[in-house]
Amino acid sequence: MKLTYALIVAMLFLTACQLITTDNSRGRQEYRGARARTKMQNYKIFKLTKRCDPPGAACSRTNNRCCHACSSPPPGQGKGKCTNA
Repeated sequence: MKLTYALIVAMLFLTACQLITTDNSRGRQEYRGARARTKMQNYKIFKLTKRCDPPGAACSRTNNRCCHACSSPPPGQGKGKCTNA
């Protein structure tokens, strides 16, 4: 009996949540394709702008964000330097 009441209350709660969210989302799906196209263009622009470390910055094999190349570290040191070549 308690389980039945719990299920009824849960179903009423879920139904109320669905009704609340559907009222708030009315009219938001009109320009779905245009929004997706704009997001894709912004993503392409973001991918084309490469953010890299300047020459002389520390780098390693696991953390290599150099614009050109990462020189091998000297013996005894764990990090190399970003170079222009």
